[in-house]
Amino acid sequence: MKKLVIQGLGKWGQVLVKSLAKSKIAKFTVVVSSNPDSIKSLCTKYKLKAHKTMKEAMARNKIDGIILCTPHSVHAKQIIEYSKLKKPIFVEKPLALKSMEAKKAIQMANKNKVLLAVGQNRRFLSTFKYLKNIIKKNNLGKILHIEANFSGPSGFRHSKSDWRSNASESPAGGMTGKGIHMTDLMISLLGNIYSVHARSKKQFLKNDMDDTTDIIIEFKNGATGYLSTLTATADTWRLQVFGTKGWAEIREQHNFYIKMNNQQMKNIKIKKIDIEKAELETFVNSFKNHNKYPIKLNEAYSNIKLLEKINLSIKKNKLIKFN
Repeated sequence: MKKLVIQGLGKWGQVLVKSLAKSKIAKFTVVVSSNPDSIKSLCTKYKLKAHKTMKEAMARNKIDGIILCTPHSVHAKQIIEYSKLKKPIFVEKPLALKSMEAKKAIQMANKNKVLLAVGQNRRFLSTFKYLKNIIKKNNLGKILHIEANFSGPSGFRHSKSDWRSNASESPAGGMTGKGIHMTDLMISLLGNIYSVHARSKKQFLKNDMDDTTDIIIEFKNGATGYLSTLTATADTWRLQVFGTKGWAEIREQHNFYIKMNNQQMKNIKIKKIDIEKAELETFVNSFKNHNKYPIKLNEAYSNIKLLEKINLSIKKNKLIKFN
């Protein structure tokens, strides 16, 4: 049983801790918090020992892996610092907010021969694995276009003082919280980006977060793409791929539809899995073989570079090409 330490025990940190409650290969035993007194009840609930610093946690406990569920802007800095501890690191998306920071974090992890895993949990959806497999088999023919929407009412939940509603932590509205999941899936399916044109604005929210963001993408292989993400509407999730032989769509994460040319649309039944448990157990199972973790660092880097270009496109209000 591998023992994990988590830094960041907010709403999502607790989701990760609870996901391993019945795991047979890993569990959370320690939490790092700048104010341990503020999480005493949570420590009791989840049976965690609290420490103020990662160095202190490592010195006083047997730790096999580090989980970071902290504000976006500190991810790269923490990875660079903690990779010196020579323990595998799992960081919640996004890897960083700037491509240069992401590059430095990856370089430091590689220098210290430390596994660096990025938490893109939608990669572990059974429906997405099914989609990727049929594309690999050329069942849909040549892929021409991909489009997605990942939206919800998160903007209503975040107060003005919440770091998630701060534009410096969540640039381009819902992109860092929601949209970046979809661009990760797009990059996994279609590869690197050639250009992006984005727009983002606030139509309703009173905090610092934009509520309406969309992007138009062209991939280096010639395929096109579109993504919209809103932070002030009801929950929705959709990813659809169009090929010359037909299209396939994942709807609300677990529902899979496919329509081939001149055929009726079919609803394919695919078993659900706990994707948070799956990603963390895959992380642990990758300790000895880093290549087992499916989100490759070059893909994670490309996604941060795309996020950076999206912000630049919004600022300049024009199409931005990649180098």
